[in-house]
Amino acid sequence: MKDRSAAFFGLVVALALVAAACGDSDGADTDAFGLASAGTLTVCTDSPYPPMEFEDADGNFTGFDIELMRAIADDLGLETAVVNSGFDPITSGLAMESGECDIAAASITITEEREANIDFSDQYFSGDQSLLVKADGGMNTLASFAGEKLGVQTGTTGEIYANENAPDASIVSYEGPGDLLTALAAGEVDGVLQDIVVNGEAALNDDTLTIAETYPTDEFYGLAVQEDGKEALLAAVNTSLAKLRADGTYDDIFDDFFK
Repeated sequence: MKDRSAAFFGLVVALALVAAACGDSDGADTDAFGLASAGTLTVCTDSPYPPMEFEDADGNFTGFDIELMRAIADDLGLETAVVNSGFDPITSGLAMESGECDIAAASITITEEREANIDFSDQYFSGDQSLLVKADGGMNTLASFAGEKLGVQTGTTGEIYANENAPDASIVSYEGPGDLLTALAAGEVDGVLQDIVVNGEAALNDDTLTIAETYPTDEFYGLAVQEDGKEALLAAVNTSLAKLRADGTYDDIFDDFFK
């Protein structure tokens, strides 16, 4: 993760103060956001990635990221629409630049490389890495994966961590986050290296799986907007994030998904 520069922090704080001076975020000038659809905050995500983003039994998007975005949109006086765009279009910035969405919420770790393409909100979630394996598979450490197949998602910090710390493993990359657990269940890979919040959810719901190791990486998630031209939206989102933390709404959403 990259520490943001003092200049970036100064800009965000200054814009947030301007927004606050104009009143509550409920009264934000949404015309200044340049929304893809008037009156609606359109959110790109990469689903399924439970419990952060997934579809419920009725086919509606939900999850911690999605409900947090709904709370932010509501605070800004906006409706919410969700688009399942995939991870690469989000981290490259193409999904936002093309007008497909206004902002992305997809458990996106803030990194220096990604900051070259997109602008991030204040961090809102900590996400270290972990190794998910079959409980009876005998693969209990990353070192035991020498010559064995280790699943990762393409373009993620989990893939980067695996390449740097498991060079002797046979690393298999998948485009979609849901493909990793399917591959593990089918025996296509012997383990999955990805964010602990998602691996932990899988282990909680399937007693044939277990978290073998966790890896503190000081990673933090941020919401993403296109690199230029969205300063007003980003400032308003940061103001809403702070408000939702202060009034307990963030904690309520957290408790809904992390009992």
